[in-house]
Amino acid sequence: MTISWNTVAKELSCQAGEVRTIGKDFYKNVDGRFNEIAQLWNTAGYTAQKVEWVNYYPNKHFSNDVVEEFAKTHNLTTARAWISKVRPGKSAPWHQDIDDDLEKYESLGKLNRYTCQVSEPAHGQVFLIEKESYYMLLQGKTVLWNDYMAWHGASNCGFKDHYLFHFIGY
Repeated sequence: MTISWNTVAKELSCQAGEVRTIGKDFYKNVDGRFNEIAQLWNTAGYTAQKVEWVNYYPNKHFSNDVVEEFAKTHNLTTARAWISKVRPGKSAPWHQDIDDDLEKYESLGKLNRYTCQVSEPAHGQVFLIEKESYYMLLQGKTVLWNDYMAWHGASNCGFKDHYLFHFIGY
């Protein structure tokens, strides 16, 4: 099977997904892992009107076949995978991903993280990892992160939704 990213994006465009913004809609923050990032965003003046992305999960919003094919292609076992969408005029400010199951994933082996461009490239959509910026990536282009916990962000000052597939595996 080859992943048809156009088909995946089309299927997701008809679904609400799970919206993430500043506050309770973003992350439960049960153990305080997100406190530093929340404080940085608040100090910088970010608001729920500026910050938004939508997450989509396998077996809930899209077929797990996508995840399995990606894992097989990269010879990895999946720890976690999801697709994010940043709508025009919104951003996911500079952050590290917070996950309640992080220690569980780390216990499985050395983690690798990839991000793959799901949507066709469009002006105004940018994705950042540490000191690298990615703009107008070709559909299907995959980036291997140097550190799966690297600081990153995304912004969409264009006119079309920006979909990215995120994969963490060992």
